[in-house]
Amino acid sequence: MERMDVKILGGGGNWIGLGGKIALGLDGYYSRLPKGSTVAVITSEPGLMCLEGPKWVAERKVDMAITTPDWFVKLALEGKPPFTRPLPLRMLAIFPHDDRMVFAVKRETQLRTLADIKERKYPLKLSTLPRSSWHPALWGAETVMAEYGITLDNIVEWGGTLLGDRPRFMNIAGVKAVTEGFDAVFDEAIMTRRWKTLTEEHDLKFLPIDPEVMKRLEAKGWKAGKLPKGRFRGVDEDVPAVDFSNWALYCHAEMDEELAYMTIAAIDEQKIEIKNLYPEPHAAMTGPVDMTKIGRNSPVPLHPGAERYYHEKGYMPAARKASESAP
Repeated sequence: MERMDVKILGGGGNWIGLGGKIALGLDGYYSRLPKGSTVAVITSEPGLMCLEGPKWVAERKVDMAITTPDWFVKLALEGKPPFTRPLPLRMLAIFPHDDRMVFAVKRETQLRTLADIKERKYPLKLSTLPRSSWHPALWGAETVMAEYGITLDNIVEWGGTLLGDRPRFMNIAGVKAVTEGFDAVFDEAIMTRRWKTLTEEHDLKFLPIDPEVMKRLEAKGWKAGKLPKGRFRGVDEDVPAVDFSNWALYCHAEMDEELAYMTIAAIDEQKIEIKNLYPEPHAAMTGPVDMTKIGRNSPVPLHPGAERYYHEKGYMPAARKASESAP
C-alpha cells in the first residue's frame, strides 16, 4: 500500500474526540498505515455536518464521517429527504447513543397533542435550535410538525417566538437550560444534563406522535421509538417518539478495503479510551464500545473491509452475518 492521507469528519466536541481516538489507533505509535501516512480529524458546525457529511464522503472530500441518528445514513443511501439523490455509502461502526426526538410543553399550556397546537393556533415560546444551525434535530422537528400542518413560521404568525436558545454546552452544571418564559422545547439529546434540569425545574408534558403520523414517518425511512415511562419526572407512561439513537461511522462504498479493516482494528484497540471520553452521568455515548455489537443491526450494508474484521475476530459469526447487517 502507498502512503495515505486519511480524513475523518467529526463535527463538534463529542465527535472530534471519537475521531481523534480512531486517528491514534490508525496512525499513532506502531501505525497501521503505510509509512509516511497521516490522519486528520476535521471539525465544523456539528448540525450542518450531519447534513453535509454524507455529501462530503460521497464526493471524497473526507474518507469517513460520523452522524446521528444511524438511520440518517440510510436516508442518504436511498436519496430520501433531506437528501436529493442516492449517495454511495457504507457503514463502518455504530456507537451507542440512546436518544429520542421529543416535543415537550409546559403543562400549564393544557396542550395534549401536537394537533392541539394548530387547532388552538397556540403562540408557543419555543425553545429549539436556531434556524441557521441546519441541525437534523431542527429538521426533524419541522418534518414532524409538517405532518400536523404546522410550520415554524405559523408559530410566529400566531404570536409565538422562536427562541433559538439551545445552549452550546448541554452537559455542564450551571449552564442555563432554557430561556426564561419558554413554554415548549422541541429537541433531541435527552441523555444530557439539560433535559434532567428542565424536567426537574419545570412541569412538562411530552406530546406523543400519533400512530398514523408515525407510520408515515417510517415510510419515509424514519425509525419509531418511545420515551419510556419513568425516564424523566412526570413521564408516567411510555410516550411514542421518533428514535434518534446511535452515532454512525460511515464511509464511501468504494473506500479502500484495507483502510476500512484497519479502522475497525483501531476502534478495537482504542475501545476503552473511546468510552473514557464520555464519563457518566449524562454521557453522550450511553454504553461501552462492544465489538460484538457495533457492527450489527446496521440500517445500511457494512463496508466489506469492516465486515471482514468483525468476522475474522469472531465478533460477527459467519452464520449470523447476513441477517445482522442490512441487505
